[in-house]
Amino acid sequence: MNEFSSNITLVNVYDAPNEFMALTIESLLKQNHIKVILKSYQIPLYDSIGTLMKGKWGEVLVEDKDEKKARELIKGFLTDR
Repeated sequence: MNEFSSNITLVNVYDAPNEFMALTIESLLKQNHIKVILKSYQIPLYDSIGTLMKGKWGEVLVEDKDEKKARELIKGFLTDR
């Protein structure tokens, strides 16, 4: 079940190059009490064709009210790597 209400605006805060990074960023944001939706471009049974077509695995989406905090957390995480 979706934990978002129907009256919100979602924004993309991270273009995930692969599923691993999408899940890692999702975990980071959830640990900081930010609700997250992963939007995958993958097509079942077509092994990464979505990545080839879009140039990325998918997107990490958050509510617009959490955008600034999410971007700061992601930037800090990626800088520390």
